[in-house]
Amino acid sequence: MRAKTYQHFILKTSFHRVLVLVFLITYLLPGLLSAETKGRLYHDLFSVSYPTEKEGWVCGRWGTILHTVDGGKTWKPQTSGTNYTLTSIYFVDPKNGWAVGDSGTILFTENGGQSWVKQKSPIPYFLEGVHFVNARKGWIVAERTTILYTEDGGKIWKVQFSDEDFILKSVSFCDERNGWTAGEFGYIYKTNDGGKTWKRQAGEFDFSEKTGEMVGGNFLFNVIAVNSLTAWVVGIDGYVAKTFDGGATWRKVTNGIPKTHLFGIASNGKNIIIIVGDALLLTSTDGGRTFMDARIEPPIAYGWLYRVTPRDSVSFVAVGKEGCIYQSNKDGNSWKLIENSRERTSTGRR
Repeated sequence: MRAKTYQHFILKTSFHRVLVLVFLITYLLPGLLSAETKGRLYHDLFSVSYPTEKEGWVCGRWGTILHTVDGGKTWKPQTSGTNYTLTSIYFVDPKNGWAVGDSGTILFTENGGQSWVKQKSPIPYFLEGVHFVNARKGWIVAERTTILYTEDGGKIWKVQFSDEDFILKSVSFCDERNGWTAGEFGYIYKTNDGGKTWKRQAGEFDFSEKTGEMVGGNFLFNVIAVNSLTAWVVGIDGYVAKTFDGGATWRKVTNGIPKTHLFGIASNGKNIIIIVGDALLLTSTDGGRTFMDARIEPPIAYGWLYRVTPRDSVSFVAVGKEGCIYQSNKDGNSWKLIENSRERTSTGRR
């Protein structure tokens, strides 16, 4: 038993290192090299939140936080107070918002980002996703299959759930009781009681008895809860899955999905669903039955988009490599670059 546990640790650690190396080679190093060549530092963006049609926030590498008050026409940097990477940002209204990231970083604002203050994390891990259902109740997911919870706006964060040593990448709630989280090796957890209990619905990690090789589920990057019965997940190698029965079954979606890395998914709660990824932006206008390539100006053939969110009931906003921010038309099938924050820098300090 100890030998198998040790083998689990060694192979899983090696797998993590390979994933990190692939990410560095594929996404980070090219940006840094081009930045060095041109004498600039391009700030990749990893998350976007629009509590209203006009006001939105994005966050990313080096503590970057940008804010718009005119629906994305102009963006201004805000002082985050950190140089750590911020992976997820969420606003429940134009005043109250949270951003999380590396080394247990939790930032909070109650004045629309005019000032950001640090909240205390009970864990030092890399925090991957944050979601609030109101100004009091919120969740953060992290490494080591850890879920944090607050019921007082983040004054106190507690570990609500933890499991095996896997990475949770995303968390989404459709109301105060029903939510999902998803991440490494295809692991998906669901709660229908506000996080008092989390039940695993999918995921696999083991070793083949015949070959001794690691056997695991897909690496999932994003989950969205549409309602108490409906949710979507996306991941590497063109993996898309949906549930219409609260997660009792997850069905893979393949129609119009290329086999490439998918990082983000969003829905307007009706028929439009958007998927973004490695040099990719897909649109569905029939509730996810079929997907097609969206028209993008300029193209993202050599870039990537990491997250996407509805801006209002009909349009969406996506963010990604080198500070790019794209916005869609009302059908989500035509997109234009509305901002490129290549020359912007964070005014924060670690």
